[in-house]
Amino acid sequence: MMMEIISYNHVHFVRENRVILDDMNWTVKKGEHWAVLGLNGSGKSTMLNMMGGYEFPTRGTIHVFGHQYGKYNWEYIKKRLGFVGNTLNRFLSTLNQESAHEIIVSGKFNSIGIYEETTEEDWEKAKHLLKEFRLSYLAGHPYRYLSQGEQRRVLIARAFMAQPDIMILDEPCSGLDVRAREQLLEALQRKAVKTDTALLYVTHHIEEIIPAITHVAVISEGKMIAAGLKKEVLTNKVLSNAFALPVEIEWRDERSWLQVVKKVHDS
Repeated sequence: MMMEIISYNHVHFVRENRVILDDMNWTVKKGEHWAVLGLNGSGKSTMLNMMGGYEFPTRGTIHVFGHQYGKYNWEYIKKRLGFVGNTLNRFLSTLNQESAHEIIVSGKFNSIGIYEETTEEDWEKAKHLLKEFRLSYLAGHPYRYLSQGEQRRVLIARAFMAQPDIMILDEPCSGLDVRAREQLLEALQRKAVKTDTALLYVTHHIEEIIPAITHVAVISEGKMIAAGLKKEVLTNKVLSNAFALPVEIEWRDERSWLQVVKKVHDS
């Protein structure tokens, strides 16, 4: 039997009298890679923020690695989580002063900037990550001179530096052009097939769901409307319901693509 690493049990979250999550139930087991899919404002980022202790359930329980939130020192859990999202932009002034190689090394300490003693092994490991994400040519370049796509790949490589048990990628392709998006997804696919880290990829674009993703959770208006194996969840019926829009799914090269099948007129 596969070990559960994440469990949400009847989780509710209310902010300023607005229901953000409504009776959320979800389980992730070791060996699974998940995409969390939903429109903007559906509650998907809030749900995953709870894993790091950044949001507190109004009701319900959350278990990560078998420990219940609120009954365990959550700092130990956070050290086992990798995270890449737009919230890292608040550290932009520091990131801009660092080279790509330095930023990746700092991931060992889960810090922005290097404030602890490093070893030659740390730098070699970061060098290997640069190679895995096809960034070796940028090792000594300041972050501020990198393209947006290159910056995202650096931050993802940084998050892998500490060998986390769970990697949360919160809309990492947001704002990227098609070429930069595909370069990032290709790098992530290569890494995903070689790691034991559970991937939780948050998006509202199904074409970003790489072949390595095994399962999909679909959230709409704070409710989990479908969760399970990727091809069982990514169906015309489920996504038309989630997006309140008639759509059709086409599969090509183990990736799904969405097409709206008719115009929607205001009533």
